[in-house]
Amino acid sequence: MKASDIMTIGAITVRPDSTVAHAARLMVERGISGLPVVTANGKLVGMMTEHDLLHRKELGTADHRSRWLDLWLDADKLAHHYAREHGRKVEDVMSRDLVSVGPDTSVREIVEIMETRGIKRVPVVRDGQVIGMVSRANLLSTLARLTGEPPQPVLDDLIIRKKIADEIARQPWAPGASVDIVVRDGVVTLNGTARAHHVKDAVRVVAENAPGTVRVWDNIRVLAES
Repeated sequence: MKASDIMTIGAITVRPDSTVAHAARLMVERGISGLPVVTANGKLVGMMTEHDLLHRKELGTADHRSRWLDLWLDADKLAHHYAREHGRKVEDVMSRDLVSVGPDTSVREIVEIMETRGIKRVPVVRDGQVIGMVSRANLLSTLARLTGEPPQPVLDDLIIRKKIADEIARQPWAPGASVDIVVRDGVVTLNGTARAHHVKDAVRVVAENAPGTVRVWDNIRVLAES
């Protein structure tokens, strides 16, 4: 099994010059713990996670180091800490130590990356563009679906899921949607968010038209009309 089999299709992203407040609101509204940070042309340059916002002046949680400890830190590190604790833009607080995977990266390798790096989610990148996210929630959802299932139906379900994901990825209206696709015995469940009702409807139609689909449960939330 590989990243493209379990990932959330699409990703909610922010720009380096977005405000910290905007990014925090996005994470709360979308119920996610991290955001890929991309440039205007879509290049991945960082990640902003809940962890990056733990020590903030507004929360009263900025580090209060003793003066003797400051003597052991060089000016560059002190400046870095200050910017992360007081900066108003995403680029001030985001993590630049990037890790990403490709759509063909094995789930085993993804788990090893998460454990080694102590992270909860990994961007999936193809041709330099973020096409999805694999989170611990995706792993748990897949585990729940596969546990106790006979091999052949699982393989069929993965084929259905791939057809739906591939068709969505080809569409010009897909950016802005973040969709989890779960298929069990031919029944497709769609979770996630879309920017408009027409996008939500289009994703449902793709799922309904996929060969092998028995039924579609559409749980996609519309956040705003275009």
